[in-house]
Amino acid sequence: MIARKIIEDEIRAQQIIIAQLKREVFGIDKTVKSRYIKDFYSEFTRFRRVCTIEQIIDEAAGRDILYFGDYHPLDASQEFVLRLMSGLAERGRKVVLALEMLYIQQQEFLDLWMKGRIDEEEFLEAIDYRSEWGFRWESYRRIFEHAKDPFVPIFGIDTEHRDHLRLIRKRDRIMAKRIRNIRRFFPDSLVLVVIGESHLASNHLPFEVRKVCQDRYRDIIVVQNIDDLYWKLLRKGRETVEAVEIDRNRYCVFTASPILKYQSYRQIIDYWFGGEDVSETIQMLREMVSNILFILLGEEGELSITMRDGWKVGLEEAFPEVLVRKTYNAFSSYLRLRQVRPSDILMAIVHLRKCGIRYMHGINAFLVLKFDPICAAQETVRFVVHALRDDVVMQRRMKRTKSDLFYMAVFEEALVCFGSKIINYARDCLKTDPLLVTIDARGVVRSKVSGFSLAETRSMVRLLKYHFTLDRRKRKRVRTTRTLERIYRMGVTKRSYIIDTLGFTLGEAIYTAFHDGIVTHEKIGSLFRERFEEPGKARLLYHEWVDMVKPFRGDWAKR
Repeated sequence: MIARKIIEDEIRAQQIIIAQLKREVFGIDKTVKSRYIKDFYSEFTRFRRVCTIEQIIDEAAGRDILYFGDYHPLDASQEFVLRLMSGLAERGRKVVLALEMLYIQQQEFLDLWMKGRIDEEEFLEAIDYRSEWGFRWESYRRIFEHAKDPFVPIFGIDTEHRDHLRLIRKRDRIMAKRIRNIRRFFPDSLVLVVIGESHLASNHLPFEVRKVCQDRYRDIIVVQNIDDLYWKLLRKGRETVEAVEIDRNRYCVFTASPILKYQSYRQIIDYWFGGEDVSETIQMLREMVSNILFILLGEEGELSITMRDGWKVGLEEAFPEVLVRKTYNAFSSYLRLRQVRPSDILMAIVHLRKCGIRYMHGINAFLVLKFDPICAAQETVRFVVHALRDDVVMQRRMKRTKSDLFYMAVFEEALVCFGSKIINYARDCLKTDPLLVTIDARGVVRSKVSGFSLAETRSMVRLLKYHFTLDRRKRKRVRTTRTLERIYRMGVTKRSYIIDTLGFTLGEAIYTAFHDGIVTHEKIGSLFRERFEEPGKARLLYHEWVDMVKPFRGDWAKR
């Protein structure tokens, strides 16, 4: 009963945020109210069973046409195209790409660019990319680069004018003929059609392709991040599911939460109307902070934060500075000028290399090398942690032991993982953890962490496993061992990897226990506000939480 209430409260909070985002987005984009769009959403309201992405790719490998519903503003959508291409290639299937983003009449320029006869800028200018498509080129460029080696043929399939919805059925008919012709030229290849999701209702593009193709073929449709399906899974406690089967030929994969999906749409509209600017990054970071606070705290009133001069200010006034630079050296120079400790500078650069963005509470600033919404969500949670502890400018300097500092950092990463999953369930902290990905199912280190030798990686993993072993033991009191002391005193970079992994495994477990009603809102709120002012409290509290969520910590902590 408690778990159900927690989930319903979370859903209600997310839906309030999404409703506001939709008002902002669809107040500009009126097409959402059309019959064509409604046809699509009406067909994806329930699912038959849960499945995996690998099962979908297995099924797709035996088909002739794979329709993928591209959500254009979302980077994770184009990333999934790469996963499909790689997965099909691994299964020995030849692929031809058919892209909505290019007009049929632009094929000549595409061929010239792919052959190296014109450069990228000439290609983009020739197809008038900004005006005719307009979504972030950096995200789509990856698809073309991936197709170059080994070579994958690419064809544009759309026709003007795509900005008039009344012509959309005519566009479907023209695209269907183009797909038919591609199949004739490449009869042994799978045609991967990357197209806006609304074209994939049963009476839209797939219907038109069936009409014009005379031969027998098998198709499959993959869409993504359908809101109704996400809420159904969340209510069942299955928010970590990566895919579902709608029916025999249709699937839905989950690559981002509804909040991130609509934020990406709103961000691209801002980009169209105002041009790319640092202010867009600031606005999205502000929204993410507001969203995580609303989901965690509800409407408890304005957050009060103490600044260096002792004044209490609201969140708006205390919002971090956003610093955008193009190189790591530029950040290092800036942080040295701000008299940031060398060890903190090194830690910041390590995290910038991993994620492209980092919040530093000592100077109350977001460092932005590359803006990725998933990583940005993670770092806004980091700011929220320090805002709720009221230490965004480190006014509470205390002498702490190496052990206290270590477990405080572990808790910070645990809360960052937990909070980022609250606003984006698709965030799997463990699957991307640099240390964990080096370990195979048998617990053997098969690869190395970037920047370290295989021997150094194995040494870090041995220490990590040692810590996991201690975590599994039942204890009456916490005892410090020589090996633990060695972990606490490791160099900054190596120690950060062990801290991240311990934090991520704990954060994932807390998130699961929270949804199961084992961990309450009150406990989460208390942990976010915990300042660890008593000597030894960080380590004691770590073991309390590990014991509390031990059944949810998963296989990673047992390898």
